[in-house]
Amino acid sequence: MTTALILSLVLQSLAYAAPVLLASLGGLFSERVGVVNIGLEGLLLVGALAAVVAATVTGSALLGVLIALLVGGALAALFALFGVVLRRDQVIVGTTLNFLALGLTGMLYRAWSASGSGGGKPLPPLTPIVGDGSTSLNALTLLALLLVPAAHWLLFRTRLGVILRATGEVPEAAAAGGTAVSRLRVLVCLLTGGLCGLGGASLSLGISSAFTEGMTNGRGFIALAVVVFGRWNPFGALAASLLFAAADVAQARLQTVAGVQNWLASLHLGDTYPFFLALPYVLTLVALAIRGSKVRPPAALGQPFEQG
Repeated sequence: MTTALILSLVLQSLAYAAPVLLASLGGLFSERVGVVNIGLEGLLLVGALAAVVAATVTGSALLGVLIALLVGGALAALFALFGVVLRRDQVIVGTTLNFLALGLTGMLYRAWSASGSGGGKPLPPLTPIVGDGSTSLNALTLLALLLVPAAHWLLFRTRLGVILRATGEVPEAAAAGGTAVSRLRVLVCLLTGGLCGLGGASLSLGISSAFTEGMTNGRGFIALAVVVFGRWNPFGALAASLLFAAADVAQARLQTVAGVQNWLASLHLGDTYPFFLALPYVLTLVALAIRGSKVRPPAALGQPFEQG
């Protein structure tokens, strides 16, 4: 491999890792305080649409990113209302959130496209810092990478981190120490939504430069697996996100290699396109099966708490 090709693969892997990494950091904080939010997929999706619409209308990618952050936080507030404040089953609430986001983004995107509001207006992309196109390092990718050591420091080196972790392990003890557990969980849910909104923006503005219905393709669920694979540690989440991204980049590159195509054709598998698409997800499942069985989640994960 030439140096240019290696650099291209590294930058593309970092770019592809950013949406999953941002969502997994949000999921990590959420689960550290005892909240199971499987609605990361939906939060990513609304962030992706909000970023494209806002950036197209305003002509500013930065405003698109900020709107995506706010919209992600707003939808997460809906989850917090039912899953934390009203203490409904968080898995059911998160599942409903995913279906709501899928249907809502599809309906709104079709209505917006049909209205011609975005017609003729170019979508301003995120300005690359290093590289160009899909192999660039943009500001959101850089932010995702910088958030990893920041999140680790916050969780394991500060008093607030102790409170966050205690809330997910023994909320009764955290409450006895003066922590408003439900309020803290709601705030972390909003943080999760904002990070997922940024993840959606990094996908639609930073990678695809467009929005398509269902474009997250399960990245929110991969982010949930990344949290477990990374053992609720930001650096572990980074490693797992890069693993998924590298597999995603590899499958895209392998589709263009004639030798691989000829070998698969000799096996008479028919259409090999789904085989390539499944590669990163299969790898994630295998890694999770090997590593995930040996980890212990926060003790109070998913358990509702009513402060007296």
